[in-house]
Amino acid sequence: MTATRRTDPAPPPERTTYRAVYAVRGEAVARRAEVTLLPGYSQESDIPRILAARLTGRPADAELITVLELRPG
Repeated sequence: MTATRRTDPAPPPERTTYRAVYAVRGEAVARRAEVTLLPGYSQESDIPRILAARLTGRPADAELITVLELRPG
């Protein structure tokens, strides 16, 4: 009979939260949002797709989003 060694799960990846100011094509108002990225899963270039998915439910609508300002939050 062999003993089973229990290992602790790996800690969650470090998260980076950004505060974004962005515009949606066809709207005259800038919007603000917080976006959290996980290394290995998402990167800064994914932010327009993330915002589009929140807004329309379709990440493919990223061309509607223009990021005006991006700051670590």
